[in-house]
Amino acid sequence: MREATMVRSVVLLALGSAVLAGCANPRSEAAAQANTALVGMPKELLYSCAGVPDNSQQVGDVERLTYVRGMTVTHVENDDDDFVIGGRRFFRPRTTVHRQDFQCEATFTVRDGVVESLDYNQGRDLESCGTIVQTCMAVIPAPR
Repeated sequence: MREATMVRSVVLLALGSAVLAGCANPRSEAAAQANTALVGMPKELLYSCAGVPDNSQQVGDVERLTYVRGMTVTHVENDDDDFVIGGRRFFRPRTTVHRQDFQCEATFTVRDGVVESLDYNQGRDLESCGTIVQTCMAVIPAPR
């Protein structure tokens, strides 16, 4: 009996993982793979697929190219409070605004004209990072 419960738990866990994997976001996946996949990319190719960086900094023989992408999602909720005074019903609208910022800073370290590393900022939104690297991930040769 106990073994059957364990097998059922393992099967349910595997099914849940498969369902979640099917819902993966291509931009987030691209961002997660880019920090290793784009190492070795020539700087000219980086410029052609990611565009001109928002910031560039030369430190000795290393160049740091930073791209920044982000978005703000706003959700507005309207709620009517109703109350009764002297037998008459009154409605008072109440509006609540929720804002959430999503941002990514992707910094490419370039040495001798080639990408040496890619780092994202702390607390980044991988989907926003994906908007930076997705085109570059599409132009690199697929592993064989």
